Amino acid sequence: MNYSVEYTVLCNKGHVRPTNQDNFWCMGEYLARDNEGLEKPLTGSVSAKETPAFALFDGMGGEQQGEAAAHIAASNFDTLYNECPKNDIKQFMLDACARANTEICAHAEKERLRSTGTTAAMLMFGIKEIFVCNVGDSRIYHFSDSKLTQISHDHTTTDTLDNMPALTQSLGIPETEYTISPYVAKGVYNKKDIYLLCSDGLTDMVADSDIEKIIAESPSITKSGDELLKKALEAGGHDNITIILCEIQRHMPNILSKLRRRS
Repeated sequence: MNYSVEYTVLCNKGHVRPTNQDNFWCMGEYLARDNEGLEKPLTGSVSAKETPAFALFDGMGGEQQGEAAAHIAASNFDTLYNECPKNDIKQFMLDACARANTEICAHAEKERLRSTGTTAAMLMFGIKEIFVCNVGDSRIYHFSDSKLTQISHDHTTTDTLDNMPALTQSLGIPETEYTISPYVAKGVYNKKDIYLLCSDGLTDMVADSDIEKIIAESPSITKSGDELLKKALEAGGHDNITIILCEIQRHMPNILSKLRRRS
């Protein structure tokens, strides 16, 4: 039996931010450095045999040129995906983080920026396994049997003067200062499993319990994406919002077609 991954991608500037500093990578599609998000959802389907990959990059709004850092990460992922073998997906994802970190640091030095950076959340499918990787607080969730579970790891701390969460890791940190340690995990996937990648423009506005309810009650991931974006905007849309939803579909072999070819 063959599997395919159906997907929908939404990216919205929100109501408050003057620019969109989020970016993503979806089977060769990503945004220009300066953009206003997506005018409409990006949807499609890809066979698991093609190593489906999805990534999200949230440029750090408090830093300089966060949109440039996110675009560099997306562009780097595109180059790596097209040029490098993917027989070792875990190593591929680690290499993507390392190369993006190096290129963002080089950009910061060239532009004489004090600091710049982006989060990263990546999801890739092998023939039988799924791999997740993240740096920062952009999240990845798994939805199955009506239950939503976070499968990424937040690189944050509340050990700050105002007790507000602060990132402990991001892409764009010089190796002389700190060595990034991406979180990587793997697992099996099954028919009808749904995966969600999102920037904190969603999770800061919509509680996990509400995200779970919306996905559970929606007839499709396209409807889920529309409703999640609507909910985040209605809650204030204080940040850029990027949502990537993927659903596993199983395709039974066409036995009749095979019999006809043999006869």
